[in-house]
Amino acid sequence: MEKWQDPETLALWFGIVIVFVLLLVTSIIILVRINYEKMLARSKEEAATQLMHQRELLETNIQIQEKERDRIAADLHDSLIGKLTVIRLKSQMEGDKDEIDEMMGETIVEARRITHDLSPPLIEHTSICDILTALIAPWSATYEITNQLDIRDEFELSPRTKIQLTRIFQEVITNITKHAEATQIIFHIRQTKGLLALKLSDNGKGIDVDKMKHGLGLKSIESRVQYINAKYKVRSKPMHMTSFLFLIPQE
Repeated sequence: MEKWQDPETLALWFGIVIVFVLLLVTSIIILVRINYEKMLARSKEEAATQLMHQRELLETNIQIQEKERDRIAADLHDSLIGKLTVIRLKSQMEGDKDEIDEMMGETIVEARRITHDLSPPLIEHTSICDILTALIAPWSATYEITNQLDIRDEFELSPRTKIQLTRIFQEVITNITKHAEATQIIFHIRQTKGLLALKLSDNGKGIDVDKMKHGLGLKSIESRVQYINAKYKVRSKPMHMTSFLFLIPQE
């Protein structure tokens, strides 16, 4: 009988194989458990980060609402109430009727501006392209405006989404006028099946996106974008142009 056929030798090799298999299985189980624990820890960390981010956006949203309330209150107090008070005094003193009539007209125009800021007129029956084009039109006196409208498959957005896009648009324009030192604004809308793409670019000095992320303006934009279930990207470098891209799905 060959030595390897000896029962004791076979039993020894069988035992070695069993131990090796057990060690292999144990090692696999340990590795799987370690990876699972790492994945679980990573998931918890991501959830905590996401929760913190959502809290920051909620706080930002509250700050934005308070800021808008303060602005509206200031408009009402400094503009409308002030003019109405002057009109009342002139009326009591039997002032010039033509002057009073002119001031009344200015007050009506101011009231319309404030209500337009709160909610654009006929928003339900006006396309988002027309709303944004009308918003940017007055800036043609200050900037070279380039409009690019590419409507391939038109669909209607809800009034809620239109209002949020209007606020986002106004926020970006405000950033351009305050910080960009630009001379040109490129306004591009592309509407395809199920998706609206809105792009705003300027030829200004650019911004530091990392620093901008800590500001109220970009947090305001991000909060509104999340509210309408959209996505956005901002690309810029110091001394280069800045570009905002918004992708809005069909509702």
